[in-house]
Amino acid sequence: MKRVLITGVAGMIGSHLADELLNRGYAVTGIDNLNVGTRKNIASSLKNSSFKFIKCDITDPASLKKAASKTEIIVHMAASKKIGESGDALKTLKINCEGTRNVFDCAKAIGAKVVFASTSDVYGSSGDIPFREDGRLVIGSPTAKRWAYAVSKIYGEQLAFACYKEDNVPIVVLRYFGAFSSRSSFTWSGGHIPVFIDAVLNDREIVIHGDGKQTRSMAYVDDVVNGTVLALESRKAVGEIFNIGNDEEVSVIDTARLIQRVCGKKKIKIRFVPQSKVFGDYEEIKRRVPDLSKAKLFLGYAPKVSFEEGLRLVIKTHKHRT
Repeated sequence: MKRVLITGVAGMIGSHLADELLNRGYAVTGIDNLNVGTRKNIASSLKNSSFKFIKCDITDPASLKKAASKTEIIVHMAASKKIGESGDALKTLKINCEGTRNVFDCAKAIGAKVVFASTSDVYGSSGDIPFREDGRLVIGSPTAKRWAYAVSKIYGEQLAFACYKEDNVPIVVLRYFGAFSSRSSFTWSGGHIPVFIDAVLNDREIVIHGDGKQTRSMAYVDDVVNGTVLALESRKAVGEIFNIGNDEEVSVIDTARLIQRVCGKKKIKIRFVPQSKVFGDYEEIKRRVPDLSKAKLFLGYAPKVSFEEGLRLVIKTHKHRT
């Protein structure tokens, strides 16, 4: 029985990953400070005798090392997510940089492999579409707070490869493109999909940042978890970066209309808010589409759930809750 530690286990992806690993016979220890993640997300895992939950913070190295005792693989999901101009950039940088440093120090000390959850945000405003793992990372104005998230994740990637090349820590870097599920936070921290679903089901206006023509590639969580497990179990994945997600490209405004149709609503109310009011001088990323060919070649990965099918699953579940 392999032993895995998941940081940020009570988050959306972390909780689904815990369920899947337990189903596959792994022993899973999950840690989370529960500032964003919830115990409700890990309710099914808590019923499993092979799961152990510890409430702690990755910025506390002593608690982290204690939780990781005898762990063979660390899946590092815990992070402070993207922020607007009103958000706390210092918090994002501290958690994502210091916390990740603690994770890799811990991995080195116990001889564990690390699967590091990065993000498509690292590609920034690169115009090389679709995004390839060996492509350019183009970061915008340093005065825009939102770039703190992307920069902190780039730091995490560089740290991963430094530890791999200099300290012989086996690592895999996964660049997730937006994921969603019924466990998503139905606030902006969970992304635009859950926010739009909640607004449409409750006949509230949908707030769209910018003109809505910007495109995104969003994946149902099952595909993201599958890609993570494939990378976790693959020897060929060590020392590599992989895009993980869905390569369907859909604009934000078309996403709102699709949710309207799936929810069976005749009308939706939309309010457009200028990007500058939310994100300051952050340069909006017009297109975000992954090239998944490397993940397919190395891991045999391909998304199986279409964007619309994923929406239907989440909407069906959320309807029963509201």
